Amino acid sequence: MDSNDWDKRYEAAESIWSLTPNQFVVEYLSDLPAGSVIDLAGGEGRNALWFASRGWQAENADFSEVALNKFSERAKHEGLEDRCLATNIDATASEPSFGLAPVDLGMIIYLQIDADGLNKAILSLAKAIKSKGTLFGVWHARENLDGGFGGPQDPAVLPTQSELRLACLEAGLEEPLIEIKNRIVQVDGTERTAIDVVVLAKKP
Repeated sequence: MDSNDWDKRYEAAESIWSLTPNQFVVEYLSDLPAGSVIDLAGGEGRNALWFASRGWQAENADFSEVALNKFSERAKHEGLEDRCLATNIDATASEPSFGLAPVDLGMIIYLQIDADGLNKAILSLAKAIKSKGTLFGVWHARENLDGGFGGPQDPAVLPTQSELRLACLEAGLEEPLIEIKNRIVQVDGTERTAIDVVVLAKKP
């Protein structure tokens, strides 16, 4: 899907994602001291808004103008516009112009694209992170195809643990923590289990 396709998808509903932050963002990052964060491919900005509400300067960088407009409107509605920046960027661009770089934290949450594109996204985000800063990512895992619920059904856009480790190391990050995590999804009153992969890496 290109940016026009995503614009149409975001136009079709008031919100296509949850308004609350991703559970693993909360679990892994709540203890970080307030600083600056880039959420790459952040969509409607639920995670960036959560950080802004906690005193962070937060940049939502996405290639959908419709999603970014929703993010900016919500930031204004919640009184967070002074802490929020919307930037129109293709995550796979080689030299994206992030507004807050260098930042303390870079996030990629459910950017399900092929390995080549994801390597580019991780590399460009790593470049925008300060020394001693953190890169954090969550994806639908390859394991979800056979053992989990929902998410893309194309293995080409479901990264493996080895692919993510190599991408982090090639981006100049330290040996990453990579964990497979179960996520409970409510479907028509029934609990289903999705399988995600979480990456936490430091920049030297």
